[in-house]
Amino acid sequence: MEGDELLNPEPPPGRSEVEARLDEIAARYDPSDPTEQFDYWLKRLQAGVVAPWLRGGRVLELGCATGELSSLLAPLAQSYHVVEGSRANIDAAQRRVPSASFTHALWEDYRPEKVFSDVVAFNAIEHATDPVGVLRLVRAWLEPDGRVHVVVPNGMSLHRLVGVELGMLPDPLHLTDGDKAQGHERNYTVDSLRADLLDAGFRLVHWQGIFLKVLSNRQMLEWEWDLIQAVHRVGQRFPEHGAELYAVAQPA
Repeated sequence: MEGDELLNPEPPPGRSEVEARLDEIAARYDPSDPTEQFDYWLKRLQAGVVAPWLRGGRVLELGCATGELSSLLAPLAQSYHVVEGSRANIDAAQRRVPSASFTHALWEDYRPEKVFSDVVAFNAIEHATDPVGVLRLVRAWLEPDGRVHVVVPNGMSLHRLVGVELGMLPDPLHLTDGDKAQGHERNYTVDSLRADLLDAGFRLVHWQGIFLKVLSNRQMLEWEWDLIQAVHRVGQRFPEHGAELYAVAQPA
């Protein structure tokens, strides 16, 4: 394994159960096949929104799944590092992005030797039991003018509001069975995301919505990339109702 990250050799009790859960989720989730996962296209939209804001020096990604996003962002960085709790995900991502450095650790146990210009936390903190605690760790890992890039599921997404109108959801922030299967602890709003960042000692630099989700992921699998991009561009007029929220923040 390449890299200069330090690992805690004796993780606290209970970590093995968490890692087993992460491996279980990894076995079900692979966004690298566009015929099976609409997230394949969302990763490309995510890479597009982060690119103008990425400082691009020493970049750390929190969690990598099978490396779809890593493969898109690694070429934009001078050095690319990943901390991931699932060994199965690391094995898959390492094959796809051999130039990156991978550390097998839970975020709470990770202690890097050097700071980073950017930390990419895409579809990450909604999985954490203590998202503010994770963000406080991230702040300590950043250069003084470094940036954290956060993408979270938006509880006020258009498709969730429609679900409430149809009686499919009791409220827009409700965690569905699908959310829980992916290990989500919460959905966010613009206000709650801003609050977590401020509580962790960041100042918000920029935020926007990603994609305007009008149907289920399964119903959109056959959409062409041009249509997906067009719907995403239209969604920029209604950022608070995007499928996901993207925020850029710096240490306050």
